[in-house]
Amino acid sequence: MSSTVYHISPHSKSFTYENGLQGKFEQFLRDFEIDKYIVKDETVPLKIHLGGKGAFRTIRPQFVRQVVRAVKSIPAKPFVTDSVRIPAYDYLEVAKEAGYNHLTLDAPVVIADGMYGKESLKSRAGELIGDVYIASALHEAKSMVVLTHVKGHIQAVLGGAIKNISMGGVSNESHHGDWHEGRGKMHFLMGDIMEWDQEKCILCYDCMKVCPAECITFPNNIYTVDKDKCWRCGRCARVCPEDAIHVPVTHEKFMKAVAEGANAVTSTFEPKRIIYINFLTEMQPECDCMPIAENPVAQDQGILISDDPVAIDTATLDILSEVESLPGSRAEGIKKKHGWDIFSLLHQKDGRLQVMEAEKIGLGSMNYTIEKVD
Repeated sequence: MSSTVYHISPHSKSFTYENGLQGKFEQFLRDFEIDKYIVKDETVPLKIHLGGKGAFRTIRPQFVRQVVRAVKSIPAKPFVTDSVRIPAYDYLEVAKEAGYNHLTLDAPVVIADGMYGKESLKSRAGELIGDVYIASALHEAKSMVVLTHVKGHIQAVLGGAIKNISMGGVSNESHHGDWHEGRGKMHFLMGDIMEWDQEKCILCYDCMKVCPAECITFPNNIYTVDKDKCWRCGRCARVCPEDAIHVPVTHEKFMKAVAEGANAVTSTFEPKRIIYINFLTEMQPECDCMPIAENPVAQDQGILISDDPVAIDTATLDILSEVESLPGSRAEGIKKKHGWDIFSLLHQKDGRLQVMEAEKIGLGSMNYTIEKVD
C-alpha cells in the first residue's frame, strides 16, 4: 500500500495571496482533516529545528504560525519545541533572534528536554543502538506535528523528517548524564571519542569555536577533548576544513542509527498521531546547527505533507534528484547521477540509505503517491 504525500507547489498563478505558497498552505491546512491526527484539548509539540546563531535559512515564522493556528482550531494547545542543540538558554536566545517566540508564533517556545537537556525518558530504538533517552516533552505527548526545514547534512546527507525526529528527539544524554544513552550514541558506534590527525591539522581552531559543550582545547597545539564534558555531537569533525578530525562510525551504521533513533521517538505515539511537513525552501548544503547560512543549492520546491516519514523523505529525495543546481552555491556545476539527489552528490554519500533503513524497521513506506496542490 502506498502512502499519500501532498505537494504544494511554490509557483503562483497570479499576484494574489491565495495563489502564493503561504496562501496555498493556509488553505491546505483548512481543508486537511488535521483533527484526525491531533488529540483534542491536549498539548501538542510542533517539533522544529530552531537554527543556530548565524543560520538564518530556517522555516520562516509565518509558516509555523499557520500550523499553530490550525492546531488551535481543533481545539488543542500547541507549543514549538526542539531538544538541546546548544545550551538551552542560548538556544532560546537564538530562537528569539530567528523570530521564534510566543508573540510571533502565538504559541510558547520551549526546550523539549529542559534547561539542562536531561529531562528525558528511556525508549527502545532498535538492535544497533538499543535503548536511548527521548526528550520528555515529546515522549509524553499524545500527538505531534513535525516541521522540517529540508537541507543537507555531512553525515545524514538529507536533513529531512527522519533526521529531525531522530537527532532532534533523542536527548544529548540521559537524565543521569550518560552520553552513551543519548544522541551521541548514533555518532560513536565504533569508539568513544573523535580521532585527530595531527599532520593534517592547521590549527585554525574552528572545531573549538563551534563546540557547544566548550570541551575542546589546544594545549601545546594538541587537540584535546574533555571526555566528561563532550556531548559526542561530532560538530568539530563536520567543520574541520582539512578533514583532520574523524567520528568513529561508518556511513551505513550511522544511517541505521538515525532510523532507529527516529523509531525510538515515534514508537511512543499511537499510530497515525504524527503529521510531517517538509519545507523544501532555502535548502542549504549543511545543517541548521551550523553558525552560517550558505547559498541554497537549488530553487525552492514547495511544501510536502504526509503522515508517513519514510514516504515524505523519499518524495523529497526524488524531487531533489531532478533539480538543477543554483549558480553561486556549493552545488554549482555538480554532475548529475541517475537516482542521486543533489545532497548525495554534494556530500558524496548515498542519502537514500536513510529511508531504506527506516523502511526496513517498519517506520513507513518508500512507496508513495503524490497529490499535487497547485
